[in-house]
Amino acid sequence: MVRLFSFDSISIPGIAASLLLVFVLTIEEFGTPATLGAQAGFHVLVTGIHERFSDWPIDIPGASILSMILVMIAVCGFYLQHWLVTRRSYVSMTGKPVVTTPIPLGRHKLWVTCFFALVGSVSVVIPILAVLVTSFMSTLSGGLSLDNVSLRHFQALLDNSGGAMDALLTSLTLATSAALLTGALGALVGYLVVRSKVKGKSFLDFLSLLPNAMPGIVVAVGLILAWNQSHWPITVYNTSAMLVLAYTCLLLPYPVRYVSAAFRQMSENLEAAARVFGASFSVAFIRILLPAMAPSLIVSMLLVFAIASRELVASLMIAPAGVTTVSTFVFGQFEQGSPGIGMAMSIVAIFSTTLLLLVLTLFSRKHLAD
Repeated sequence: MVRLFSFDSISIPGIAASLLLVFVLTIEEFGTPATLGAQAGFHVLVTGIHERFSDWPIDIPGASILSMILVMIAVCGFYLQHWLVTRRSYVSMTGKPVVTTPIPLGRHKLWVTCFFALVGSVSVVIPILAVLVTSFMSTLSGGLSLDNVSLRHFQALLDNSGGAMDALLTSLTLATSAALLTGALGALVGYLVVRSKVKGKSFLDFLSLLPNAMPGIVVAVGLILAWNQSHWPITVYNTSAMLVLAYTCLLLPYPVRYVSAAFRQMSENLEAAARVFGASFSVAFIRILLPAMAPSLIVSMLLVFAIASRELVASLMIAPAGVTTVSTFVFGQFEQGSPGIGMAMSIVAIFSTTLLLLVLTLFSRKHLAD
């Protein structure tokens, strides 16, 4: 009875919340249904929105209606997930931290290990191996043979075939700009939310978290409708700055969450001491608070860089003519029936992002150890 009560009371709400989160992230996913489903005539909300913006005649009202439906579904799903997670809390009876002891699986160890190995192989290992093999195949019709192994796709990348190197440089530049901008905004918003006493900071906190519940294609549609207006004296529409703005809107929650957590762990006595010695807010922020929160801020900026460098849906809808990113380059190569160069670019993106995330993880662990 004790184990049954524990499972029902503690595990099921968390599992249900995770399933809702998967549902929301799935319903707003664009790359998979656009690449695999469209060719089979299988359309979903996100591909329907993209089709109304990309195919003539452009149907802006139809795309807006589908976007609102998608937003309502996503927001309701996130709200329900948040309610399931926060409606109950459990604390230790003694108030002291308890060392968790792993429970041995015993005779179930073998099949549990095989099950997780199967899941990992199907979801991660096999797709990456397929991409890797395709990138080294001279022709798809040649099959898996030593005679068909070639580096010509990677050579084509170096030769800037189809604008491959330009796309890589563009993605790196835009991702770096987005990381710097979200880092600056995240530090400011995090300070206002945690340390300031201004009215409306709870609403500001809500706005900074809202992009987590907003599908990327809806943010792209909103930016297009907002900036594609004749009354703007200066507009970022149809420029690369529009992509930086889109990445910032989508990824701002990461620096805000990291920086807010760092500020909550810092004593307010640091600022008080600075004020006693006559330091202004800017001096105290730059010389005291910024170095203290720098590790968390750097980690969040690296995360933003890694995600922005491979973002697809906003890049596909907002990128001006002649501007190609890594994700749109791979998508375009696949659509044109030339997957070899696209897969080579994917390998470069996968391993560079993985290396960056590895550095991020090692940096985080070193920071926590210190």
